[in-house]
Amino acid sequence: MNWTFGIISVPENINQTKEIINSIRAQKIPKDKYEIIIIGSLKLSSSDDLSIISFDESVKTKWITRKKNLIAQAAKYQNISLMHDYVALRPNWYDNFIEFGEDWDVCMTRIENQDGKRFRDWMSWDNFGFIDYDDNTKTKEMYVSGTYFCIKKDFFINHPLDERLSWGEGEDVEWSKSVRNIWNYRCNYKSVVRFIKYKNHFPQLSSEEENQGFARKR
Repeated sequence: MNWTFGIISVPENINQTKEIINSIRAQKIPKDKYEIIIIGSLKLSSSDDLSIISFDESVKTKWITRKKNLIAQAAKYQNISLMHDYVALRPNWYDNFIEFGEDWDVCMTRIENQDGKRFRDWMSWDNFGFIDYDDNTKTKEMYVSGTYFCIKKDFFINHPLDERLSWGEGEDVEWSKSVRNIWNYRCNYKSVVRFIKYKNHFPQLSSEEENQGFARKR
């Protein structure tokens, strides 16, 4: 299983970005089966597994749609993992994806906040809230948070993000609504990512969801 890891970053978050790179390399993926692409004007050196796409941040404020589309265009491999510069892979992320397989256009994994609780991963937009990881019946009402997701290169090239929108303008919601009637969207909850920085929970996990194992499932 080959992967392009695309990190959307800004210069001031260089230390967080280095931590993400380390979490990817710790997966021990064979060198000919992955690459890391960072988009943003960071003072990092390219290497065998790492390339930098320079980006002029002054052209448009928080223009993440353009950044993500550029990563998709540059990606060497079909499987793309797109993440902002505070999302790191947990141990065995790659091994669990090998077990899960490649039958998807878009794939979500478990996302954990720094406190270990589930963040905005497998979610309904129409009835805003979490969906059980084992429930695959509601994909036509769901949305993908732009913070982190996995996607096939061909699917993304054919259905790019709307570059008229920037961060905070609902670009992830609009994109999800445009493709959710045609996508093969699946959840691989055994592969886990965790935030490097804490983000406020929204929505909150209800006590019922906690009791059903939403926050504990691996």
